[in-house]
Amino acid sequence: MISKLGSLSIAVVLLCRAAGAEGGAPPAGSFPLTTHSAESRELLAKAWELDLDEAEQVKAIAVLRKLVKIDPHFAMGHEILSQFSRDPGEQVREQKAAWATRKDSSPAEQLVIEWFENAADHKLIPAITDMNQVLSQYPHDKWVVFLASSWLMQQMQYERAAAVYENSGITDSPGLIDNAAYTYANLHQFEKAFALMDKYVEMKPKLSNPQDSYGEILRLAGRYQDAVKHYRASLAINPRFYTSEYGIADTYAMMGEEARARKAYAIAFRKFPLPTLDQVQFKTREALTYVREGDLKDADVAFQAIAEYTSAHQMAQAEAETYRQMAMYQPDPRRSLELLEKAEHAIHAGQNAMRVSVDQELALVLRTRVEMALQAGDKPLAHTTLADLAKLNDSDDNIIATAYGAASGAVLFAARKYKQSIAHLEQDPDNPLSLRLLASAYRRTGDIEAEKRVDQKLASVNEPTLEQALVVPRFRKCLENPNCDSRFKTASAKR
Repeated sequence: MISKLGSLSIAVVLLCRAAGAEGGAPPAGSFPLTTHSAESRELLAKAWELDLDEAEQVKAIAVLRKLVKIDPHFAMGHEILSQFSRDPGEQVREQKAAWATRKDSSPAEQLVIEWFENAADHKLIPAITDMNQVLSQYPHDKWVVFLASSWLMQQMQYERAAAVYENSGITDSPGLIDNAAYTYANLHQFEKAFALMDKYVEMKPKLSNPQDSYGEILRLAGRYQDAVKHYRASLAINPRFYTSEYGIADTYAMMGEEARARKAYAIAFRKFPLPTLDQVQFKTREALTYVREGDLKDADVAFQAIAEYTSAHQMAQAEAETYRQMAMYQPDPRRSLELLEKAEHAIHAGQNAMRVSVDQELALVLRTRVEMALQAGDKPLAHTTLADLAKLNDSDDNIIATAYGAASGAVLFAARKYKQSIAHLEQDPDNPLSLRLLASAYRRTGDIEAEKRVDQKLASVNEPTLEQALVVPRFRKCLENPNCDSRFKTASAKR
């Protein structure tokens, strides 16, 4: 399936226990849904089944598009399609449509639409207030629980997401079980995640998605061979379940078999046409194989092709992210700074992106500029950029706060203020770049036990990201080599 670790796929929530056509009352304690069309209700239920239980996102999106054509005044239908869509332009359009048609909805529906409108406008504190209010009214409704826990995962609030699931007492929803397993995987509580996946497979033995999700979580846990077995089991059930084909390629990449991974990606690209966001995601992962090999020339070619694709499809946030990633692996920090200028230009000039995505990507660009400026020895640029990042860090946005903490920690580390840097770097607990600096800071302050804990966590990172590609493979090789000592960490801290 498409990973739920870094993105929100709210699926067709709040549906099957909704109000019936012509105003029929929903069961007590369930979320009300305003629809005057029995067909709309059936389409919503079908979309829920396709997306959340079966992870057939493309089919689910097609159903939802049909739904909003049949009932263009159905506000929640527009909201759900906005969250489902793999097209940034459609996400923006459908969010606007939901907001414009919300007045005919129930108060609870209006509150949900307001929640996501505030989130899209980067008004995080009002969004959290809305979420809490909906959750307090319907704490045991599985669609509300899924909606809340998924959004919290997007905000990197994994402990809170787990608490929402646990407090719900729901144990019979396949989609919610799947989602909760990813939540525990984010918390590195893999035994809990595996137990839920066993249950999911048992509940849906004839579906590909349980096997696919199991494969991804096993890969995250570093159990590569087991992951491949589950991906192949998924494809045996449904040979067209494309995320499993890409999952096998991701796993080979994590195993360090980069050429084999590229062959697997090529096979998947030939077999399956992809929605735009999925195309960017998997093309980026393919490009990362060159970074792991140190083949930066071919990496540049691959990333530049992605940048041109995103520009042609008016995907501003994705274009900026691509240039930012190119900047991160350049050996010449001056070239990195040039690419970051392109990233920032894409952010400000582009369209088809929610404000929250724009602000979060800008924060990541500024963080990277701080790091590149430090590498270039340009401390004034690092400090002025950090000040710009501080101005963004004025909302309850965990992604921006994490970027600011990481950048602040990097500046303090460069100034040899190791003890002060630790508290800031600890705010970015899953990023290999920050973990590497944090381990070095602990060592320099004499806390060897803390350094070992961070080293263990760093070595266990198995998410196919650029940060992982830059740091983790070399770090693991160092751990395996008795002649490799702490000088690796010192050198890599300078990258």
